[in-house]
Amino acid sequence: MGLFKKQNAEKIRYRRADRVDRAEFRGREITELEMPDSVIIIGESGFRECRKLSRATLSNSLCELGAYAFRDCDMLENVVMPGEMRYPDGAPGVIGIGCFEGCGLLREITIPEGVAVIGANAFHNCAALEAVTLPRSLRAIRTGAFSGCARLKTLRVASMPDLIALDAFVNTPQQERILATRKRVLTITHTRSYTLPEIYQFSTSAHLIGTEQSESNMSVMLDAVDDTGISFRITQYKHAGGRHTVPVNTPTRLFYEEYDCSDRVGLQKEEIIAMYR
Repeated sequence: MGLFKKQNAEKIRYRRADRVDRAEFRGREITELEMPDSVIIIGESGFRECRKLSRATLSNSLCELGAYAFRDCDMLENVVMPGEMRYPDGAPGVIGIGCFEGCGLLREITIPEGVAVIGANAFHNCAALEAVTLPRSLRAIRTGAFSGCARLKTLRVASMPDLIALDAFVNTPQQERILATRKRVLTITHTRSYTLPEIYQFSTSAHLIGTEQSESNMSVMLDAVDDTGISFRITQYKHAGGRHTVPVNTPTRLFYEEYDCSDRVGLQKEEIIAMYR
């Protein structure tokens, strides 16, 4: 079983050898983490708000960093990532939404080979982050992934991924470089009353025309892209299926509905908006 060092040198064990469960160590006074190679998954908020954690060495077998896994670990300065992150079946490893968000002392990070997507807000407001190395396997950097990293002067990458959200590097020294080289992205947002919006993003590179792209429970197929707009089909989703045309930089409604909600006051609203920018 893996051992986690606390400030008073006491050692604590986690419940399962192959994973850290959801919020298992949230808020604990751990100062240093040495993870054994048996661990393959760190669940959502697994070490969130461990405000005394300064160093973390992750498992060489790790394939999934869950959402908010190390969010708001205020003292975290150093993270040793595995050299590669893939599931046992070869599928790309996962770096989840907001997994290092608010780690204000983190200075450098190397994203392992095998990772295809850096989740939304993964390193948002890592104010001390100075250097990032991206893998060749990377195909997407989601919205806000490195936003607010005001000291990010070094970005090492063999080639930029096809999909970089418009605000992925906002308020960083890399913003102008990214805006000059990034390709436009198709963003589809599904907003419901009383719930957080669902955001889906797809590459619009011309070589992907006629190829189905999937994210979560939505799939699209590009029909045409140019500097004026995009035509695409939603091939899998419970709303807004069919063919759509969206002009560049123009929010376009694909679906809207209001209906009575029996257990709440007023109307329930659902809306799907597409943006090509």
